[in-house]
Amino acid sequence: MCVIERFYNSLARYSTQDLGYNNNYIKKWGESVKEFTESSLKKFNGKDDKSVYIAYKGKVYDATGSKLWKTGTHMNTHISGRDLTAEISAAPHNESMLERLSVIGTYREDPQDERVPTWLNNILEAHPTLKRHPHPISVHLPLAFMMGSSLFALIFLFFGHKSFESTSFYLFTAGLISTIPAIFTGLFTWWLNYKLSPSIHIKLKIIFTILVDLDALILLYMRLNNPSILSSIHTTPHTSTYIYLILILLLTPLTTVIGYNGGELAFPTKK
Repeated sequence: MCVIERFYNSLARYSTQDLGYNNNYIKKWGESVKEFTESSLKKFNGKDDKSVYIAYKGKVYDATGSKLWKTGTHMNTHISGRDLTAEISAAPHNESMLERLSVIGTYREDPQDERVPTWLNNILEAHPTLKRHPHPISVHLPLAFMMGSSLFALIFLFFGHKSFESTSFYLFTAGLISTIPAIFTGLFTWWLNYKLSPSIHIKLKIIFTILVDLDALILLYMRLNNPSILSSIHTTPHTSTYIYLILILLLTPLTTVIGYNGGELAFPTKK
């Protein structure tokens, strides 16, 4: 048995050194390979002096000793304790960065969520990026449009060119339209990944999304009924002119709250 054991450990050593594998995937004789699931892996996120583990393509890597994962998060983007297959595949670097880490087990998906229909689960398994990325992608459009509307309204105040006022109007209109897919993808992400858990960040996102949309709808109504409502600020301003201006400038702080809380969900600052 000792001969077999020595042969096995030699195989492990040569496979990791001579064959280009810098991770110790083949364990020593008698050492069991740990199996992790989503629920068991999330405990190893580097918080409270815990180890830092990440999963990639069915393998679990130990990043505890890596300076790049010192806080449990890599580049303030990739959070440990999770399966990062989709994130690493979409990152500027490839999986070669993982060669410096030791493989300490295998990763197995948790049993299918009973809430998710089979047809939808098949799509998500085939395209894992759909589990998290649609909402972060779609929500940037309305946020940018709304903030841009405030910016061009200010530019119009300084320079007085009608084109800046028109651009401001078109931007918050585009923001209002692009809010529709952002809301649907947000609700889908909330249901799929957070199981409709009403965390403080999600509550604030919902509340301020409603406020932004109400703000934009009021602006749209006022602008359609009086196309020169903001332009009149340089000639004969009325009370409605200043109300319109205040509402359009409010779009920026309101959307900032939405963006901040969305960022806290994706990349929490509290360790």
